[in-house]
Amino acid sequence: MSDEDERDETEREAAAVVRAIDDIGIDRLTDAIVDAWEQLDEERDGPTWPREETRYRLELTDPDEAVGLDALAAVLDASPRVPESAFVHLGLGRRADLGDERFAVETIASHGGVTAADGHTTGRVPLTGETFDALARVHGDALRYAVVCDDDGRAIVERDWTTLTFSLPASAVGAVRAAAESLDDDRIERER
Repeated sequence: MSDEDERDETEREAAAVVRAIDDIGIDRLTDAIVDAWEQLDEERDGPTWPREETRYRLELTDPDEAVGLDALAAVLDASPRVPESAFVHLGLGRRADLGDERFAVETIASHGGVTAADGHTTGRVPLTGETFDALARVHGDALRYAVVCDDDGRAIVERDWTTLTFSLPASAVGAVRAAAESLDDDRIERER
């Protein structure tokens, strides 16, 4: 990893911490750190990616950019691997407004191993049609982090704020480009 890559990673991590403090509130930070650490224990070094596929990255201009959801769905459709589970962190909790946000929190929090606090919801869920619909309802600013894995625990796609990283055979990335028509071709970059 180059010095520039390390600086970029440090800046992303620092921004994630600032967002978490803003979401949770400084008075509840200690409890939230303990909860998040327990939930993230297996994720803290990042997801495990398959070696036989190529990794790509798509930078969104902001977390609410609609093409992000289109690209996420296209990756899941194009992947030869079956998406089995998702680890998610929502910037919404039990006090979410009624409507789409509340539906998403309730759907995600209904699974064991998910923590729903006042201002955030974190945990691992099976990736079913219902949980995907819940994530689609909050795909923008409220979806702070998500990683979808196959049944072997290898990542298919990771969404970290405005960065969508995904792993596909090189022959399948065209399907993602086609589904996200509004993208300039250079926005999907080969990572490795």
